[in-house]
Amino acid sequence: MTDTISGAPAPMWLRIVAFLGLIWNCLGVYAYLKTVGVVPGAPADMAEMPAWVTGCFAIGVFAGLLGCLGLLLLARWSKLLLLLSLLGVLADDAWAFLIRTGPAESPVLPLLVTAVAVLLVWLAYSAGRNGWLR
Repeated sequence: MTDTISGAPAPMWLRIVAFLGLIWNCLGVYAYLKTVGVVPGAPADMAEMPAWVTGCFAIGVFAGLLGCLGLLLLARWSKLLLLLSLLGVLADDAWAFLIRTGPAESPVLPLLVTAVAVLLVWLAYSAGRNGWLR
């Protein structure tokens, strides 16, 4: 049985990576919920975060979560959501590295988040080119 209209079967590793991306983005959603105060334990310096940055954070994590779910389901629309997630991540990072006036934070986590977002976009577009998405 094939997973797409074109007949090209999607490899199992694609679904495994999509599932890992889903877990990764669940952690991002949890971090977002901590930031906005839904879950206790937000860092004190998050109060200085402008609303537009919080919005970009939300777009990044929720679009990433839905995009990975779409990738897991082999849906074509996952490409658009993962691209939207990457744009949210880049805008959030732009504020963190270029505009923020507080103490500098370690660049490791933001760079890792950006790298994962780029890889997920690349994976989704590669899956689309290979005919694995419907």
